[in-house]
Amino acid sequence: MITTVFFDAGATLLTTAADEGCVFAQLAADLDVKLEPEVVNRHVPHMYEFYEQLYEQDDSFWSDDIRAKAIWIEMYELLSRLVGVPIELQKQLSEKVYAYYFSPGAWQVFSDVVPTLEALKAKGVQMGIISNWDSSLAAIIDGLGLKHYFNHIIASAEVSAHKPMPQIFKLALERLGVTAAQSVHVGDHLLADVAGAAAVGITPVLIDRTGKHTDANVLRVEDLRQLPGLISQ
Repeated sequence: MITTVFFDAGATLLTTAADEGCVFAQLAADLDVKLEPEVVNRHVPHMYEFYEQLYEQDDSFWSDDIRAKAIWIEMYELLSRLVGVPIELQKQLSEKVYAYYFSPGAWQVFSDVVPTLEALKAKGVQMGIISNWDSSLAAIIDGLGLKHYFNHIIASAEVSAHKPMPQIFKLALERLGVTAAQSVHVGDHLLADVAGAAAVGITPVLIDRTGKHTDANVLRVEDLRQLPGLISQ
């Protein structure tokens, strides 16, 4: 009997509100650096490939605000180099971009989120968030009008544990007073969300909006509105 659903945040509940290339170019313009958003966007995938490489090597940076920030600054500095930002401005621009994403206005909620949360709430399911995120998460969730849906919000940097570590999932279970067998965790990352949840006995559900993981051996939805139908009580 499922009584509790945990959600990842980024790429599960939230996505960026504005095109990343446009944001980067606009912030660069504040430093009198002219960039074309489409050129920036051509290099954004390289930045995220770099992130995945770092994550595979050592994902523990998500357990600490300072280290998490350092990784993002390193990523934005890479993007700065790729698009030709003058070397003396790369650090300053990276800091500006990082700060921008601390604001709730930098984010938007996927269209399938609120209907799903409402449906789960109507079923009497309690909900929480378990996310690899810095200390800005709770304020962002609140600023987007979602906080009242969740019994607890756990950001990895605030509890010194990150997904897929068992500790962060066990902490979430403890704080909501439920067992793993009563719980589902929904997220977009096969290692952090699927493997991490399964390792402690929580049923994982992969949100795969783009159909990237159709061959994954896991419960999978392409729209969160499919989720309530999977929950039996």
